[in-house]
Amino acid sequence: MKRKIISAVCILFAVAVLFSGCNGQLPAENTKIKYKVENSNATVTELPNNTTIKTVVIPDEYEGSPVTDIADFAGCNLESVEVIKIGKNVENIGVWAFENNQSLKAFEVSEENKNFCCVDGVLYTKDMKTLLFYPAAKGESFVIPDSVKTLRTKCFYKCSGLKSLTLPSKLKTIEEKAFFRCSSLTDISIPDSLEYIGKDAFGYCSELKEITLPKGLEEIGEYAFYNCSKLLKINMKCAKESVRLGKSWYPTNNGLNIDKLEIIWE
Repeated sequence: MKRKIISAVCILFAVAVLFSGCNGQLPAENTKIKYKVENSNATVTELPNNTTIKTVVIPDEYEGSPVTDIADFAGCNLESVEVIKIGKNVENIGVWAFENNQSLKAFEVSEENKNFCCVDGVLYTKDMKTLLFYPAAKGESFVIPDSVKTLRTKCFYKCSGLKSLTLPSKLKTIEEKAFFRCSSLTDISIPDSLEYIGKDAFGYCSELKEITLPKGLEEIGEYAFYNCSKLLKINMKCAKESVRLGKSWYPTNNGLNIDKLEIIWE
């Protein structure tokens, strides 16, 4: 009789453990995510930063409220996180939400999400027209899909291991700090479709050596090539008077003019 009671208790315990994993409860590390709830919607304000955490799951809901927003700086400077999973209800992701995560290898997005998606671990808008974030530890080379027309602010921010990049043929916009501190990037071919280069877009890309900018380019933001000290030649296919040029847009060496710099206008 005693053995039967013990067996029954063990079975009940096993069932309890099984259902505890199937009732929507999150792994312990994800209970450390911080939120702000307003107007019945939840915003992620901070992801856990701990050397033991490799994967973070941003859930569909928090205490009954859909998780719709990821705030600026919510998931930046994470030490060891390799994968960030994004739930189905997220509608807005801040431009500073995920920068400088040097161990990050991939994003994952719920297939039910109507606003964002992932391809090979890279985060895009659902229509694949805007690249939002490239994981810093993903790899040394990357070919951006042809559908992409905009590289959003800080999308390759501090991807110091990235050496080779192919831009899409219909790209129109490179936003502010898109390639900031991509210190290993040695060569990049700019497509003829490009119209805009934002402020600090290529700042501290210290290994760039030559670049050609297209005829249809309309604007280059201030400090666009700040401290690109090895970038000694820029071929401009456009006329100088046709481009809006921001303050000190050209390559410098820690802000100082480079004597050997050649800017060739057609």
